Amino acid sequence: MRDIVNENQKTCLEQACTLEHNGKTFESGGAFIGVDAKGIHGGVVYGNCNMPEVMNWHGDIRVPAKYGRIYRSNMGDKRRHVWFTWKGIKYHGVWCSIDWSQIVRVREIKY
Repeated sequence: MRDIVNENQKTCLEQACTLEHNGKTFESGGAFIGVDAKGIHGGVVYGNCNMPEVMNWHGDIRVPAKYGRIYRSNMGDKRRHVWFTWKGIKYHGVWCSIDWSQIVRVREIKY
């Protein structure tokens, strides 16, 4: 998404995900889309509470998304299904703990 993007395999790995606030440094693992051993794309992106989109950690890549309704899981947190297409590949994911997290775990939809 930001630093390492492989156009042929449609994969990405975001790096340098730190910010400084009041003299303290905070770091994130960033967003990534990779390919597993079975050839299926998947990874982690971030949901946007204000817009129907997903994005990388830095927010410089934004992809339109469709959000499902908010529901309460059997673990007690609020969740939401997310669908989007990036570089011609359709993805589905679940945004868990939407009250305090923006992380959406996604996986390629295979028909």
